[in-house]
Amino acid sequence: MKKIILSFLLFFLFFPVIVEASSDTARERLSAALEKGIKTYGSVKDYKAVFQKQEKSGSVLGPQETIFLKFEKPFKIFMGWMNTQKKGLQVFYERGKHEGKLAIHKPGLLLGLAPVIFLDQNSPWVKEGSESYNIEDAGIGPFLNDFSEAVKKAERNNQLQVVVTPDPRGKTMDVTFAGSKPDDYFAYRVVVHFDEKTSLTDHMELFDWQNQPTGVYSYENLKLNVGNEDLEFKQLVDKKLYRLYVPSVIKPSVSNNFARASNKS
Repeated sequence: MKKIILSFLLFFLFFPVIVEASSDTARERLSAALEKGIKTYGSVKDYKAVFQKQEKSGSVLGPQETIFLKFEKPFKIFMGWMNTQKKGLQVFYERGKHEGKLAIHKPGLLLGLAPVIFLDQNSPWVKEGSESYNIEDAGIGPFLNDFSEAVKKAERNNQLQVVVTPDPRGKTMDVTFAGSKPDDYFAYRVVVHFDEKTSLTDHMELFDWQNQPTGVYSYENLKLNVGNEDLEFKQLVDKKLYRLYVPSVIKPSVSNNFARASNKS
């Protein structure tokens, strides 16, 4: 931690922060960052990360949820909750499979008689604490595409305001769709960070038309193209969910350690 703080101090000491307000240059930098991010994502087959998610529930942001996330193209996603009342919950979804339902595993669910159950995405139990969340919006790729389309639309409508702030790990873009209405875009304002190393978005904050936060998302320890044989994934995932994720595999070679890993967090 001390090294991280020192690196930030040295960066700001020798490289003064240059904030680019909404200008042609700032908008060009945003477009370039999006183009590079989408191009980089095109070469990604799968990735894993510790996903931090905090979303509006009612009138306030709910607790920050820490989730082990693994995503594989075209759209296969596993999420395992490491904290909050959802600790131990595991969710698997694959587009076009299982009638569009989520495969759910939670220790002790239905007295352990059904290790995996399938629930509709709109189930109140699934939506609890995350009313606005849609599994099809999850992941870096969907955000990049949706955000890029919104930026292009705002440019055409002369509604795009951009503030760019560089930092040691990349750059932060504060984007406002000025003069827009709630049905025009998925958010009124988006604060997004582009990682210098991967060129991908690793932190996003969404604000509504009262400029109040509706969602905060971060991808930490992001690893690209790890494959299905990733040891960490095989240790965390429930064995029955693993068989759904990799249907050609009869049994994972590593036993399920998700509960133990969760208890250590």
